[in-house]
Amino acid sequence: MSLDTIEAKIGSLAPDFTLTATNGREISLSDFRGKTNVIVFFIRETSCWQCRTHVAHLGRMYEQFKEAGADVIVILGEGMEKARKYADGIGLPFPILCDPDRVVYHLYELEKYFLLFQRTASLVVDKDGIVRYLKRTTVPNVWLQESRELLGFILSLEEAKIAV
Repeated sequence: MSLDTIEAKIGSLAPDFTLTATNGREISLSDFRGKTNVIVFFIRETSCWQCRTHVAHLGRMYEQFKEAGADVIVILGEGMEKARKYADGIGLPFPILCDPDRVVYHLYELEKYFLLFQRTASLVVDKDGIVRYLKRTTVPNVWLQESRELLGFILSLEEAKIAV
């Protein structure tokens, strides 16, 4: 795994990673460079209903995201079997990436808060690999409004590129 930056922050080159998806494919963040913006969401825990609701919203809005020029990556800090059950239970149009050792979570500074609460994050990486939106939290109820906010942000990114 190579690191493009030590930490992810708005305006920085997003740290690259490669993980195995529930469909068996290996997917790297750099696969999207030069092609499309990408929304990356880190699931807090499989038992987190707010995260599950957000992932389901991302799934229902997937075509809107695609039309607006973005793809979606969801990362779960679990093994393949648990990730497949999670994905199948929601019926997602995109695969969930498995990070069983939470290496990518650590890469994006999502360590457990006070060793108890898993931090979660939502970010948008533009076509050039630059972090344009980043929200980290230990309080997952913020995700209940996040899907529409992300779509608005993606649309504004595309409008900004058209205006230039």
